[in-house]
Amino acid sequence: MKIKRTFLLIVIFFATLLLLLAFWAIRRNSGSFSNSLVVYNVVVSTELDDKSNLMEVVSRFSYGARQVYLRFEYSKIEEEGEVIILWHMGEKLVQSDVYSLPGPSGTKVYSLVRENGQPLPRGTYAVTMLNGPKPLLNSTFEIK
Repeated sequence: MKIKRTFLLIVIFFATLLLLLAFWAIRRNSGSFSNSLVVYNVVVSTELDDKSNLMEVVSRFSYGARQVYLRFEYSKIEEEGEVIILWHMGEKLVQSDVYSLPGPSGTKVYSLVRENGQPLPRGTYAVTMLNGPKPLLNSTFEIK
């Protein structure tokens, strides 16, 4: 009878320990997901209206564009977060910037522009957004 009671206490002890470990693991993982940055409604365009809405949303733009805009919405930031925006022409990095995103959600517009005011060169471009080492988006477009 004493062996059964001891065995039952051991089973209850390990079951309780397992349950506590499971709750700890779930709580730990759910916290990391809630801090994840989510980017959606990504648009690249050469025209912007007075309300920061992009017009002429296509992946090919005619030569003469002096600026290309990247507009996106984001959510799930508990504190102020940062993103890195990388603009490439072919394999060459032409611009990179770090931007703060105030939480918890919002809409942002960033642009690629030549400092000398000349039109952007013809070619294939890519814009990449990183949150730390994590890539959030990669969009390509062409200026013909």
